[in-house]
Amino acid sequence: MLTARECRGKAVQQSRRFVSEWLNLSRLNNLNPNAKKYPHWSPALATDMKRETLEFVEEVLWKQNRPLADLLNAQVTFLTPELARHYGIPPQASEVRYDLTGIPERGGLLTQGSVLTVGGDEASMVTRGLFVLHDLLRGVVKDPPPCVDTTPVPTKAGLTQRGVAEGRIANANCGGCHARFEPLAFGLEKFDGLGSFHEKDKHGNKLRDDGEILFPGDAKSVKYQTSQELMKLLAQSERVKETLTWKVAQFALGRPLSATDAPTLAQIHQTAQKEGGTYTDLMLALILSDLVQKTRTVPQ
Repeated sequence: MLTARECRGKAVQQSRRFVSEWLNLSRLNNLNPNAKKYPHWSPALATDMKRETLEFVEEVLWKQNRPLADLLNAQVTFLTPELARHYGIPPQASEVRYDLTGIPERGGLLTQGSVLTVGGDEASMVTRGLFVLHDLLRGVVKDPPPCVDTTPVPTKAGLTQRGVAEGRIANANCGGCHARFEPLAFGLEKFDGLGSFHEKDKHGNKLRDDGEILFPGDAKSVKYQTSQELMKLLAQSERVKETLTWKVAQFALGRPLSATDAPTLAQIHQTAQKEGGTYTDLMLALILSDLVQKTRTVPQ
């Protein structure tokens, strides 16, 4: 029989594995950014980014016992001196816990290098926006039909990534789809491809982090003025909370979820949210649900 301490330890490790798979942290092992653009990059920095995220998850979900959705805006993190310098934060002597309340642009998973690197060297609005759409809002964008011209929209040199994205959104062929996901990344424009923070790009353009977000199922979009406001909107979004329920349930069950699971998942979600919305609340609701209780091993 496992002790309470051993059970907790296993649950903590399970939550770390969940986040590692959800965010595909293993891709950091193969990250190879342009050496001329990012001369200070090293595999050790990738390891630091991965460790930052996993220590952050343990802090928020277990030490503070906060709701799962607080992973999107909790203003605390864990940095080595090297990663702190990379982020432009005054470094301390060793890997330590950093209170980010005085650094409004930082706080939550989307402001960590482990996630920001999904956009590649150029901090692609496409890739970052699709990440938010798919992995936080459980939205879907279908491939364009064969009749649509997918030739890249011409751009001018010296534009910001947002300027390039706005050109695609304004294009008759591209805008219908790109308008659904690229604006989701507008609040992240001040972070470069490796997660460093800048007020201006290499062309001297002033970068912006304002925008608006349309949550799937809502009739009107919601405006935000800063990346911090965007993180707060995401953390408070019922759609994001539902997505996290789906993601955790799929990980715990070890199988893809289908439409037939939706009614039970809705009950699980409601139960967990009533209890506080923590990782423990969600796992307990899942364990006591029909998805687990009615599962039987089929004899071979």
